[in-house]
Amino acid sequence: MNLKDIIKKRWETYWQKKSWLSKASDLLFVLLLIGLVIPASRREISAFMAGLTAVSPKTLSAEKQSTVSDEAWNWQLRDANGREIRLGVLKGQTILLNFWATWCPPCIAEMPDLQELYINKSDRITFVLVSNEKAETINSFMEKKGFTMPVYQELSETPPDFATGSIPTTWVISPEGKIIIRKTGAAKWNSSSMHKLIDQQHPKR
Repeated sequence: MNLKDIIKKRWETYWQKKSWLSKASDLLFVLLLIGLVIPASRREISAFMAGLTAVSPKTLSAEKQSTVSDEAWNWQLRDANGREIRLGVLKGQTILLNFWATWCPPCIAEMPDLQELYINKSDRITFVLVSNEKAETINSFMEKKGFTMPVYQELSETPPDFATGSIPTTWVISPEGKIIIRKTGAAKWNSSSMHKLIDQQHPKR
């Protein structure tokens, strides 16, 4: 039996024994593998996969919550319009601080959910999305995706309070200056539990 006959026999056996659901799963897996080796689609597919495993973040227990330091409040940032601010001007508000990058699949995976949370709750929570990429890169990405959340670049060194070795990493800071959430990796931010937490933290502005 030559190679062609062997392949044909195995294919016929596979087709007869596998269910339609199993065949569909196998096909999806093959398509994902093909997509991952194509540079143009690799990032989007990786982001899609990261989004599938994302869950709503959990609030830290009281004993694990730390207070934002004076050094952190003095952190200097610049927004998309070139306006420079100090994190401390946001003191007394509920803040969602997110480190991200346009090339990061898990960051891309959670951005639509962050945008939905921003649309739903921007009257009660202040967004600070920080990327160390060039302003043109950041602004082009936000415009292309239709995201309207405020984005910033660092003008001074990242304070130890927000030191992280991976992105995305997100902190939620209470009006009292307590870090009540610290989440590394993609998350489901526009969740009922997050809405409830935000409503509890800050009155409607």
